Amino acid sequence: MADKENPSEELTPWQKQHAAFEKKKAAESAKKQRESRQKKPEKTASVIEKYDAEPIKTPEVAQKSKPFFERFKVGSSSDKTAAERNAVSDVFGKIWPFLTVAGLIFLGSLYEASSLSKIGSFTAEGNAHETSKQVANATGIKTNDTVWSIVKKEPQISAQIVKAFPRIKTATIALGLPNHFTAKITEYSNSAYLKVGSNYQIVLSNGRVLSDEKVDAAKLAALPVLNDFSAKEVATFVRAYESLKPAIKSEIVSASKSPTDVTKDFISIEMKDGNQVRVPLSQMSEKMPYYTSVAKSLSEPSVVDMEAGIYAKSKAAYQKDLDDEAEKESESKSAAASSKEAAKAKKDGESSDDSTDTTTEQSDDAATTTTSDGADTADTTATPEGQ
Repeated sequence: MADKENPSEELTPWQKQHAAFEKKKAAESAKKQRESRQKKPEKTASVIEKYDAEPIKTPEVAQKSKPFFERFKVGSSSDKTAAERNAVSDVFGKIWPFLTVAGLIFLGSLYEASSLSKIGSFTAEGNAHETSKQVANATGIKTNDTVWSIVKKEPQISAQIVKAFPRIKTATIALGLPNHFTAKITEYSNSAYLKVGSNYQIVLSNGRVLSDEKVDAAKLAALPVLNDFSAKEVATFVRAYESLKPAIKSEIVSASKSPTDVTKDFISIEMKDGNQVRVPLSQMSEKMPYYTSVAKSLSEPSVVDMEAGIYAKSKAAYQKDLDDEAEKESESKSAAASSKEAAKAKKDGESSDDSTDTTTEQSDDAATTTTSDGADTADTTATPEGQ
């Protein structure tokens, strides 16, 4: 009985120590379980969740379920090896040029068959004297011409427009996508008027005279009037005129030919300020720029002579010089004519004297011959009468 009531007395020290350790361990385990239940209740995974969490290893089925083009994507699948990716890259590297060409041919065929490949519209810009219809007719373009054919012939079409209209300086054909064309026109400006008799004709800035266009004398613009200039003289004047500064160009009213014995192309230019400039036509572009500085020093209407150097005189004084020179020239011509007539008369007189002497000698010879013949005859006749 005593042994059953006190079992601890029968345990050895090591057993007692081990029993205490087990008891302590059981207490710590119970404490951890209580803390775990207090923080978060334990969740038990369902059969479906467990099934979804574990991937099914069926590579062949997964491969078959992918889209067709996904199989050729380089690096799209983690299970492809480097060798497979390289093989696909090599295939595409070889066939992509052919695919590109085929695509371009296909798109080109669609474009060629569509209405976009034909000209849609044609307009002209910058044309002040010709209508867009006139310009379009000059191009020779037809409604069914293709865009490519027009682009290819652009230089020829531009040349046709310039040739058809004297006023047009340049013409450029521009394409506006998809099939609209515009002719950008640049025209020559009006430079002067040519007066022939009582008619006026427009002179363009390139020196060309529009003889077919008649101009009303009452509607002349503020441009120089060239009096009876030849086509060559008109071209020379316009070339020099267009090289001058606007301030000088705007002052010129008219130009007339005033040739001298020394300068055959001498011209007189009337200015708005009342002055007159006399200059060789061939030197107009070189000497006319000096007019502005000369005109500032003039206090009355004057003539600026640029034939030999540059000097200015009042119109009255200059006209007197011209009259005196004309009178001297007239006297010189009269004296020369008189001298010529005198020389001619002298020459004619000498010729007459020579002719008279020759006639006299011939008469004397004839008389001598007649006398001799008469004497013989007389002697012969007289002889019978003396007998």
